[in-house]
Amino acid sequence: MLIIDVIDGKATKTINIPTDWEDMTLNYWCGIFRIINKYKIKKEFTDKAIKDDYLKSYTEELKDSNLDFLEKRDIINMNRELFQYVAQVSDEDINSVDMEEATKVLNAMHVFRDEYVSKGSDSFDFEGDTYFFPRDNMLDNTFGDYIESTQLEMNIENLTNGNYDVLPQQMAILCRKIGEEYDEEEIEKKTEMFRNLKMDTVMEFAFFLTEQSQKLASVLAMYSEEKEEEEEA
Repeated sequence: MLIIDVIDGKATKTINIPTDWEDMTLNYWCGIFRIINKYKIKKEFTDKAIKDDYLKSYTEELKDSNLDFLEKRDIINMNRELFQYVAQVSDEDINSVDMEEATKVLNAMHVFRDEYVSKGSDSFDFEGDTYFFPRDNMLDNTFGDYIESTQLEMNIENLTNGNYDVLPQQMAILCRKIGEEYDEEEIEKKTEMFRNLKMDTVMEFAFFLTEQSQKLASVLAMYSEEKEEEEEA
């Protein structure tokens, strides 16, 4: 955790800046992700424009110059928005912040660059309770639970793109206390509660979900085969 003083009108305030996964909640990370993703989409649009030759009226030199300018401008604007978000600085006060100092803060948040290393967890503690990931091959879960957790491919695609805000509901459905049964009425409540999980816990579940993808697909195939055999019998 990085502690800094930032401008707050005519005064200053002290802000804690997360510098590790365990320092930030899922909600906090999703705010960061939305900013990064916005500029990622802009870059993809620019790359498509180049691929489709929308800029063919420009000379190569002018095209490269303009694209270089736009890319640098977007990086500056993204860093500005990220700093404003993590430092909780207003639109008015951000103009008084030294960009070099802001960049130092962003560089300290190494979670942007470092790959998360899984601890191999199969449970997590939250608000005094211990919740367990579903057992290998989801042996403790019904096929209905799996369907309720939505398409596996969609989950994996979201995780690949860094979109972790889909996970609270998945965790609410699949992660349970000992003896806890599936209760549809509790899912919404647990989903909102799990939005405040720390990101290291969310990342552990994301790793678990990814590792289980092939096994879950096998369960689905086996279930389908059994149903076909029952219908043929």
